[in-house]
Amino acid sequence: GLALAVPNGAPDMSQLHDAFGPNFRPSAALDTTFNQGSKSLKSNGLERMLQFNHWAFERPEDVIIVAGGHSIWFRSFFQTFLPKSVDHPSKRSKLSNCGCVVLDVAQATVGYGDLMYRIDPASLRVIAGGFS
Repeated sequence: GLALAVPNGAPDMSQLHDAFGPNFRPSAALDTTFNQGSKSLKSNGLERMLQFNHWAFERPEDVIIVAGGHSIWFRSFFQTFLPKSVDHPSKRSKLSNCGCVVLDVAQATVGYGDLMYRIDPASLRVIAGGFS
C-alpha cells in the first residue's frame, strides 16, 4: 500500500489543531526519522521492528514512547517479542482500531554482543479497545 506521508515526513494532521489548539506542531511531537514512505516489496518487517526497539533504547531523554501504527505490525511485534511460551490474544488477533495497550520492553546483550528484546508479559495491559 501507499504511505500517508513522504519519507521523513508526517501525514496531514490539520484536523488535530481542533483537539490540540492552533499552536500544535507535528514536528515537535513526532519523530519521523525512520519514516521511509511506501515500503518496497523487498522490505523486511523484522528489521524495522528491531530498528524501532534500538531507537527506543537509544533515546537520550527519559521518556515514555507512544507509538501508533498498523494492527498487523503490532501483532507481528507481539508474536516476535513476547516469550514463545506465553499464550496471549495479541499473538493471534489484531489490535482494534484506536486500540491502546501499555507494555514494557526489556533489552539484553547476548552471545557476542547481539541485542535481544523481550516484552514483559506481566506488563501488557489493554487500555482501550482490545484484540479481535
